Amino acid sequence: MCAPRCRGVDPHRPENLPVSFLVSLLTPFDARGRVDLAKLRAHVLWLAAHGVDGFVTCGAAGEFLYLSDREREAVQRTVLDSAMGKRVIACTWDPSPTTTAYLTDAAVAQGAAAVLLPPPLYYDVDDDALEAWFRPIADKGRLLTLHDPQRVATQMSPVRYQALRDAGLVSGLVDASDDPWRLGRLAAAHPGEVWAADDRGLVDLQGLAGLAGFVSVLANAWPGFCLRVWRGDRDLGRAVVERHAKVEQAGGIRALKSLMRMGCRSPLVAPPDERLMGLPAAESP
Repeated sequence: MCAPRCRGVDPHRPENLPVSFLVSLLTPFDARGRVDLAKLRAHVLWLAAHGVDGFVTCGAAGEFLYLSDREREAVQRTVLDSAMGKRVIACTWDPSPTTTAYLTDAAVAQGAAAVLLPPPLYYDVDDDALEAWFRPIADKGRLLTLHDPQRVATQMSPVRYQALRDAGLVSGLVDASDDPWRLGRLAAAHPGEVWAADDRGLVDLQGLAGLAGFVSVLANAWPGFCLRVWRGDRDLGRAVVERHAKVEQAGGIRALKSLMRMGCRSPLVAPPDERLMGLPAAESP
């Protein structure tokens, strides 16, 4: 079902409202389990050549929980150096506020357009604790937060997001709810601040008025296909939902990494080859 305002592009959308298609980058590893920065650079350049508008580094697709702070800093530095001026949002989450501050300072110094700081991942914290979580980072640069009901215990309701925004702690939201009604309300209330982040919604959200853009994981393997959907090819709507379902059945992020020959680091392991047989081949560089 599509939200009431996403049937085509809203003619009243401000002309200067940015609408971006970003890729939540996978992290490649070599045969010894080390971050492969050369392959990451090549991947970013390949995606940029396909016309994506920017990148999210070290998010859930990038295995940020299993990278050291130095590895994450090296990843975001490599992406920013390779992005050819395109928008880069760096995920700087860490259990340690000191490490979060270090990663945030590095990202801003290296030219990140914004940083992404999800709420605490495991604990469902109250509003006071949530404000305390964001406050040390709020003055370091443009700060986005995350709503992901499948992975993050603390939910970012529209009321809670508004309160954090009013307090000057956050200025944007990446929303992985796959709920077009919720996204429609948020985008209308906060135009240019909300990114959708679930590939199943690509076709329905393409024309959602006020949306800042879309963050895709599938585009790591199929940027041309995903961009066609995002740019209005509604005939591919069913195909993108089916492809998303097949990726999840084959192993999710692990399956995409196997298709792209990017390697896995424990606790992720490559799925058996037969699990990948139902997936289209990754697009050629």
